[in-house]
Amino acid sequence: MKIAIVVPTIRQENITDFLQKWSKEFEDCTVIIVEDNPERSFDLAGYKISHFCWEDIDKELGSDSWIIPRRTDCVRSYGYYKAYQLGAEIIITLDDDCYPIPGGRFLKKHVEALNNPACSDAWVSTGSGVLPRGMPYQNLQRNLECVINHGLWTHIPDFDAVTQLVNSRIGLNFEPINHVIPRGKYFPMCGMNLAFARKVTPAMYFLLMGKDWPFDRFGDIWAGIFVKKICDHLGYGVKSGEPLIEHQRASNVWANLRKELPGYEVNETLWQAVDRIVLTKETFTECYKEIAEKLPLSGEYWDKTKRAMVVWTKLFEDDKDDRA
Repeated sequence: MKIAIVVPTIRQENITDFLQKWSKEFEDCTVIIVEDNPERSFDLAGYKISHFCWEDIDKELGSDSWIIPRRTDCVRSYGYYKAYQLGAEIIITLDDDCYPIPGGRFLKKHVEALNNPACSDAWVSTGSGVLPRGMPYQNLQRNLECVINHGLWTHIPDFDAVTQLVNSRIGLNFEPINHVIPRGKYFPMCGMNLAFARKVTPAMYFLLMGKDWPFDRFGDIWAGIFVKKICDHLGYGVKSGEPLIEHQRASNVWANLRKELPGYEVNETLWQAVDRIVLTKETFTECYKEIAEKLPLSGEYWDKTKRAMVVWTKLFEDDKDDRA
């Protein structure tokens, strides 16, 4: 099975440390580094990787290269596209400050999660105690093909800035759990430790974020809303939990607050707008395009984002691997 690892980075010391720590685990994988700089600013010779930068994005995508945002972790979307081009069957993305846990069986757990059904309750009783007439005796679960496995983290949790500030006084812990995300429900999809099947890639786009756009640090979250809507429509399952990684570096809470502030209010209602969309298509590509066409949000940012979503799907339109 061909597995690709996609990692965005901006500093040599971060990515070299990352590659050293993961070298044994990833020795049979295709490792794709997307450097968030105009040109390759450091040499990664000696590592078995593919190393891309803005120059590569602009050269390959030409007039459409604007859909890959810069100075944001969402530059990793280009890495998804390259992994898809290289024939990856499973694509895994990590941040460059995420390290393996000893004995964590990182790759094995992601592969097992994607290769085994997502099982969830399909029936509920109308009361407690003895089950009433009509409840099946044994066949009570819905078993769906799992196409996304959302791994979690130890050490430094993925908090937004407001939560991080409040929790600095309360001191509560984040406890990871293994579960299937129920059909019809959304979840905060984080791009720090995420695995997905090849067929999902046309709908796994982390949107326009960063210095050139009004929003940042919501690319993975909002991408998760869109792709979960599509998975529910097409009858696929999504899991969250293991494998865990160790998240090493906390970013500056005040910088995060400034970046996140414009998006908080949008985040309260975006899922509702997506929830009201009625999907009719039969592939990830067509469903993603349908969300872009039907999303009832307007204004300069959303008009450009919806256009970018459609441009993204065109990268995959001629590929038969998109069959749902």
